[in-house]
Amino acid sequence: MVILRPANVDLVADGQLLSREPFSGRADVVALDRYLPSSWLTVTGDTATLNAAVVLTPGATLDSGGDVRTLKLVGGATQSDAASLYTGGGHLILRSITVTSADPKSQAALPPSAAGRPVIVVSSNGRLESTDVTITDLGTLPTGTDDGQAGVLFNPNSTGFLTRTTLARNSIGLELSQSLNVRLQDVTASDSAEDGIVLRGDRGTTMSGIRATGNAGSGMDVTGLNSSRPITGVSTTGNGDYGVAVDKQKGARINGITTVADQSGGLRISQSADTVVTDLTATDEPIGLFTNVNSTGTVIDRMRTTGGLRGMVIEKTTHGLQVRASTFAGTRVAGIAVGGHEVQLDGVQIDDCRTGVRVERGASDVAVTGIVVNRGHDGIVMAEGTSGVVVTDTTVNDVVSDGIRTFSPNTRITGGRIVGGSTGIDAAAATSISGTSIESAQGIAARPTGSVHADRISIDAEDVGVNASTGSSVVLSNSRVHALEAIRGVVGQQGINDLSLPPLNLLGAIGVPVILLAIALELVHAIRQRRVGVFPRRSRPGPPLGRTQSQGGAHRARRQDPQRQRVASGSVSMTATAGTTGVVTLNDTDRGDFS
Repeated sequence: MVILRPANVDLVADGQLLSREPFSGRADVVALDRYLPSSWLTVTGDTATLNAAVVLTPGATLDSGGDVRTLKLVGGATQSDAASLYTGGGHLILRSITVTSADPKSQAALPPSAAGRPVIVVSSNGRLESTDVTITDLGTLPTGTDDGQAGVLFNPNSTGFLTRTTLARNSIGLELSQSLNVRLQDVTASDSAEDGIVLRGDRGTTMSGIRATGNAGSGMDVTGLNSSRPITGVSTTGNGDYGVAVDKQKGARINGITTVADQSGGLRISQSADTVVTDLTATDEPIGLFTNVNSTGTVIDRMRTTGGLRGMVIEKTTHGLQVRASTFAGTRVAGIAVGGHEVQLDGVQIDDCRTGVRVERGASDVAVTGIVVNRGHDGIVMAEGTSGVVVTDTTVNDVVSDGIRTFSPNTRITGGRIVGGSTGIDAAAATSISGTSIESAQGIAARPTGSVHADRISIDAEDVGVNASTGSSVVLSNSRVHALEAIRGVVGQQGINDLSLPPLNLLGAIGVPVILLAIALELVHAIRQRRVGVFPRRSRPGPPLGRTQSQGGAHRARRQDPQRQRVASGSVSMTATAGTTGVVTLNDTDRGDFS
């Protein structure tokens, strides 16, 4: 072990002081080489290999500086044998250098399972400054009662900064444990065996440009004692658990987080109270945001998710959550899945999700206000075993199936508009609907288990306006229903209801095919007539032989008399003046008189 003091350098082995030499209090790696035996430190070109732990005391400074660009810390059989760097109360400066571990024999980097992998520890009142540095293959994993150590660890009341620093393939990339005023700027934690970055009760930390990629655990884990520092400027990609996990925190402020394709989800909030999340962006996540384990008082503002399975999952133990002004697009299962209690969705837009909002079994007191659902399969679906669901001023456009489908007793739907879909509102439980406008193939469908009271609604349906299944109870009051079949089944009516055919534009759309069919049939008929040809007219027979000129004149006179009735040849029924009826048969001669 090497101990750097303000006035001297101590070399210690097996608890025994081997030597003490005068020291100026500050040295770089090359200068340190003059104090140490070659078996402890060698410098070859721009690479230094350190085979002893270095501990700084208050007032001492070790600066990587100089011409060294790679510093190898040799591992040992145990952590105490590793060539780790401890700031103690001193000052460690790393600049433009790569710090990594090395096997004592092969000089290759040590794997995470190696018990004696070196670490960098910033001790209480110590300081670490890292600029343009890469720190790789450091830290140990938990084994038995040993919790392991992060590659870079800030202990309580330690401080410093990391700027443009990459932490790769460490056990945990970086851990701040009750540290004080550490500044993180453009820090990347990648491919860690556990979490990328752990914030454990740190105070006064500022962060920007944080990237966590490909870590086996979460990209960032926020846990331990409560802290007032904001969690901001973090982007995560492809981590094995969540992009950012927040556990057992009170009053956490999370802002400007971007997550992409982490294996469990983007952001998890667990066992936390009064958390505020602003400007979270999640892309292709199984769950964009997940709240669970009795989290309370959570506010989500301006969240945006794209793709993935579910934009947000509010687990059943969550109480008091509000989502505002957020957008969810293209999720394969649901935009928002609500299983918690006292949940408010305000001003949310959901596009192209299979289901816009799913209220899951066990949820209660869910208020959906002013949301817009565009396209997808279903708009809002409420499962059995839910209660206290209120939907207000919601707009659903062009879904494939149901705008709203509810199995939740005493669902209240107020205002809003539903356009498109096979059914506007599918009610399988007691539902009250007020002031809602529906334009769909079927306006309202009441299942046998449904009880619907619809007041002041407007329906323009292509097929059925209100479909009351046998066994359902439906009351319609002061409403307007225009459809080919305004009401199907037994529907009670109150007040003044306008029940009629659908609008003219819909009738026109229905009539156009009929008109086109009629025109087509007429054309077919005309073509067939041309093929058959026109029959020649039968010529009128001449006057019979032997008829005198006077008789012919009399016949012509009768033919020219406009008062005479023309009768076709054959049998004609005639009525006598006495009221008797007879049949007169006209011969060929008589037919001429009626021709």
